[in-house]
Amino acid sequence: MSKLVMVGSLCALLSACSGDDLDTPIKTCKAVTAVLINAQVPEAVKATQQVAGDMQSVTLDFNLSDEKRLVNVVCGYKKASVGEEEGSDLFGDYERVPSKMTINGNNVSPQDLIKAINSATFQAGKKALNEANNYLQRQ
Repeated sequence: MSKLVMVGSLCALLSACSGDDLDTPIKTCKAVTAVLINAQVPEAVKATQQVAGDMQSVTLDFNLSDEKRLVNVVCGYKKASVGEEEGSDLFGDYERVPSKMTINGNNVSPQDLIKAINSATFQAGKKALNEANNYLQRQ
């Protein structure tokens, strides 16, 4: 019981339960992309961000290790609604998760996008809790 409280406290203090993998639009786009393509997005990815009107776009261009062709991903983030400004230091005025995505010009369905966001969030939380648990075991 005390370890559970300590892990919960550690996550709260370090804000690690959301995981480092989801703390910027580019990292979130990479994490959701990895779920959708069922492959690791390489570290050396060309990533750009731009704002047009009420949307922020993150574009990722990379090659998968087992493929020679370029993968192009565009994640679109809508302007945040009132009350969602907490993360404005990292995400600016935009939502924390993409509202639309394309992979190699193909639209990702809203249902698939929601499932991928949920899976990426779960994986990041699990990774953060494992890291916290490993830290506590070393103490």
